[in-house]
Amino acid sequence: MIWMGVIYYLSDQPISKFDDVNEAIKWLPLTTLIVHVTLYLVLSGLVLRMFIRVNLLSQYLIGYATVLWAFIYGVLDEIHQSGIEGRSAEIIDVIADCCGALIVVIFWFLQKKYPVLRNTIAIMTRTNRNTCK
Repeated sequence: MIWMGVIYYLSDQPISKFDDVNEAIKWLPLTTLIVHVTLYLVLSGLVLRMFIRVNLLSQYLIGYATVLWAFIYGVLDEIHQSGIEGRSAEIIDVIADCCGALIVVIFWFLQKKYPVLRNTIAIMTRTNRNTCK
């Protein structure tokens, strides 16, 4: 819920508030799409984890529900954003939101299917924890 609040807060800001940021990253193509994919990738990772912990759905339904959650929240966010000064609702943004969710779901399915990938992630996580101490 907190991350959904972060997304809402960011989309509630007039475009003029991002002038400095836009100036700093104007060299990067497709910036808004990258931002949407990243924001919804994090949201979908959290939603996926919630569905896994609740354990009321099958694995496939968890994947579908995660993408559906991102789609619905993305649509609602774009509708909300259309009423903000200098902002507009864009279907490409909703598509980018769903791409962030799909990345999470595909990665989740891959690490479940291929134990070697799961073990690599576990090793990397342990290594990162040990280097942070």
